[in-house]
Amino acid sequence: MINPALDIKTLAKEFKTDKRLMVPNFMQQSIAERMHNACLKNVPFSMHYVIDGKYQSKTPEEIAKLSPQDARDINNKVSSAASQGIGFLYEGYLKRRINTGPNKQSNVELSFLHQIFDYISSEEVLSKIRQITGCQEITGAETQYTRFTPGHFLTRHLDVIAGSGRRFAFVLGLTKDWHPDWGGLLQFYEKDGTPRDAWAPQFNVLSIFDVSHIHSVTYVTPYAAAPRLSLTGWFVAKD
Repeated sequence: MINPALDIKTLAKEFKTDKRLMVPNFMQQSIAERMHNACLKNVPFSMHYVIDGKYQSKTPEEIAKLSPQDARDINNKVSSAASQGIGFLYEGYLKRRINTGPNKQSNVELSFLHQIFDYISSEEVLSKIRQITGCQEITGAETQYTRFTPGHFLTRHLDVIAGSGRRFAFVLGLTKDWHPDWGGLLQFYEKDGTPRDAWAPQFNVLSIFDVSHIHSVTYVTPYAAAPRLSLTGWFVAKD
């Protein structure tokens, strides 16, 4: 599934400079196209956010049952925390059991996305990531599909969590024709919080970086005309 034409030695040399890298055409084109289409149509994304410092997640069914006042309260609390540089709001989908139902095609495509979860953790992929990063300790990957739409964001943070084994964060972009004015940029920062540079969402581009890099996903504007789709996660080692 990975593009066999990737020049791993050159990528490793480029990564070594700053321990971050964008890899165009990471997957075979047909696989990336199928991932994109499946994420557009077949993924039951849940809403992820933080309230009072605690991670929260609600399924589409749970969100539909919220009263207008409860929905406003959640939004106000999320926004209040974000004003202090804390938290996030976006949609995600982690691997879970696929419910059988009348829409067999949807199940087929969701099953395909689950195969990608397994593939990213396979030795075929991990061996390439070890070569690119120079880190031979990598043993697996934690992954989820994400969707950012207007109003979504991920505030400035580090991905270093004690005991998690995270070594490198990654974003496999599944977004087509994204305009940078829409927001949703992968923004990097200096240690003092000064903005450094930003990478716009792209299609079939793997953005990978050491977890020591401070970063955020900038606010997606109300006029963003399409969702920001990706497969995101971390390559991990046993701590």
